[in-house]
Amino acid sequence: MKVELLSVIGLLLCLIIIGIEYIIHYRLAERQDEHSIRERDMTWRMNLRVDAVLRAPTRACLQSEIRALNEDIGEDYEAYETAIGIMNQIREKRGGDKIDKLIEAVKEEVKPVEIYSKMLDEGNVYHKGYALRRLADLGAVEYKDTMIEYLNNKNRDLAYNAAMALVQFGDVENVAGYIIAIQDDRQYSGRIINEFFDDFKGSRAELATRLFEQCNDYMKSTIIKAIAPYKIEEFRPMYIEEIAGKNFGMKVACIKALAAFGNPEDEQLLQIAAQDKEWVIRAAAVRGLSLLHTKSALQTVKKALTDKEWWVRQTAAKAITEMDISPRDLEDILGGYDRYAADAVKSVLYKKIDSLA
Repeated sequence: MKVELLSVIGLLLCLIIIGIEYIIHYRLAERQDEHSIRERDMTWRMNLRVDAVLRAPTRACLQSEIRALNEDIGEDYEAYETAIGIMNQIREKRGGDKIDKLIEAVKEEVKPVEIYSKMLDEGNVYHKGYALRRLADLGAVEYKDTMIEYLNNKNRDLAYNAAMALVQFGDVENVAGYIIAIQDDRQYSGRIINEFFDDFKGSRAELATRLFEQCNDYMKSTIIKAIAPYKIEEFRPMYIEEIAGKNFGMKVACIKALAAFGNPEDEQLLQIAAQDKEWVIRAAAVRGLSLLHTKSALQTVKKALTDKEWWVRQTAAKAITEMDISPRDLEDILGGYDRYAADAVKSVLYKKIDSLA
């Protein structure tokens, strides 16, 4: 009897849980539908308003239509961004200064800085972070001190958005301070370094120098990898020095950074690194040598096709298909006695053919 009662109770609980899940999913779908309907309606209204602005026959009509657009936007940042997005799309298609002037006229009337400043004051954490980024995009320098204050916010996402806003202003001191403060959180700090340097509007060399002065070796190697594509000449002596050092992470990062220059005078260092006992270093050196247009570099890359480590062979295979290699050399590799080399190159070539299909 007790077993049957427990079974019934269990069944009822399952039905209740299923019912609750159904209601939750229904409400989520309903909200999604409401959002989609609102978004379609807003896009339709903004299209009409923007079209009226673009078609205004006189200056007086233009001012009137811009005011009407402003009234329709109100304090809705999504409506404002939709309108500006529509105008930007038109500019990409038509070009010309007229659209640029109209966009500036709309911004002057709508006053987006006020929209985002209110969002910053009254919004939730998500909206505050978004507002910080948008204020930076708009060049609202008067909010820079506020952004600096948010760098120390307990909410990590909000502090991150404040830092990204300061990245837009090219603020070396405060961006460097933020990175130094989080450098021990390796998983997080390592992930955002590339983004910070990609978007930084000031001197990347100055920012990197400030960080090198205070960061630990892990962060230094991460920064070196991030700035390698920018080929900052003043750091070449440091790269050369660290290649001969004992810190493995720094050595790998500096080989990659030095290789990015594609400078023939660095070939000897890369040739030595291509014989290193660590496969990661060999692979980085092979990739660097592939950027040099010398016979000796080509011979080393070809030799790397037979490396005992798969990753080195694959790096060499990819590199050699991108080098200025003669058909004769390619035939020798594909038809040669070394199946490691042939298979590695074939694998890369097949992938390239598939990507073009």
